[in-house]
Amino acid sequence: MRIFFRIAFAGVLAAAAVGNAFGTSSVSYVTTVRLHDGKQVVCAVNEPRSMQAGDRNQTLTTGELNEAQIDATARLRRHPGNKNHYPSASTAPHVDCS
Repeated sequence: MRIFFRIAFAGVLAAAAVGNAFGTSSVSYVTTVRLHDGKQVVCAVNEPRSMQAGDRNQTLTTGELNEAQIDATARLRRHPGNKNHYPSASTAPHVDCS
């Protein structure tokens, strides 16, 4: 009986790992966007935290941050192979702008 539970548990873990791998976007990049007021903002889209770059001293208002995130993810909306179903937490892009 114990072996059955171990095999079942291993199957569940494997299914979760495969589902997570296929659910996340493989498109990642760092881009510079220009806001309507002329301010330039660096945004990392789906980048690992260690790879995200930007000037952390620059403070953005909520409106500026929203505008930067929308402009930074425009490339994902034009990507023809992107079939992710947004806004799932596992498939939504992670955008870090600064």
